[in-house]
Amino acid sequence: MDTLWVDTMLQSVRKEYAYSSPKHTLADVTESDKQYIDSLVEDTNQFDTLQLKKKIMTQVKEGTAIITKSSSLHGTIIIVHRADYKPTFHIWWRIVRLLSEKPVRIVIFAHPSLRTMPSKGPIEAKHINGGYAIRCDATSIIIYRQEEISRVMIHELLHASCSDPYHKSVECIESDTEAWTEIILCAMAAKGDKNSYNRYMNDQILYSVEQASVLRDKHKVHSESDYAWRYTIGKFEVWKRLGLHVPEIPKSSTMNRSLRLTIHEPSL
Repeated sequence: MDTLWVDTMLQSVRKEYAYSSPKHTLADVTESDKQYIDSLVEDTNQFDTLQLKKKIMTQVKEGTAIITKSSSLHGTIIIVHRADYKPTFHIWWRIVRLLSEKPVRIVIFAHPSLRTMPSKGPIEAKHINGGYAIRCDATSIIIYRQEEISRVMIHELLHASCSDPYHKSVECIESDTEAWTEIILCAMAAKGDKNSYNRYMNDQILYSVEQASVLRDKHKVHSESDYAWRYTIGKFEVWKRLGLHVPEIPKSSTMNRSLRLTIHEPSL
């Protein structure tokens, strides 16, 4: 892992953690905000097929969920969440400052539904996806699961920051983005410390290949034509090109059916 890009990345993360988290304030949700949230709920797309956005908004109407808005010099984060969930704005604003040169608008529908493999059959968007964004548009980021908010935020910010390798297929763009997302997540969890990063990244790779074994054997995920490949097995080739050691997928695994993609979280 002693490659130049690792040192450059870790230096950027250390620089971020040399400062306090960006100052932010809780603000009132405006009528314009409410209209935008409603438009997102009504929007049907290929990812939120379980309508998790709509389900958490129903809880707002029932009084079991609330809407919280955080504003800073770097933009706005709005989160729809159950009242007992505490948003980690300090961490999310660090992610924004590290990855976005433009002010953001991020809307999070923090539905507690977990990513879980089906009992049989293929992995679909409803099982694994948790957000979406428009390329090169930092105001278009939508997240609709509570699980792995930080990871999804990094992933979508990369898309929104024009990082996509446009000459590649959608499947390869997603695998490239996810590979870098997990690298950045581990770097932030380590606060830029190289030894910690190496340990976390090794943990992440081992977790991913174990998960890939279950996907391969139980759900026939083998190539780009299999939907889950773009977020799972596809990232292995990206890591290898970057000089990371990725062991062979084991012949069998006792891992559970979780489709959570990462095991570490950035902290304050």
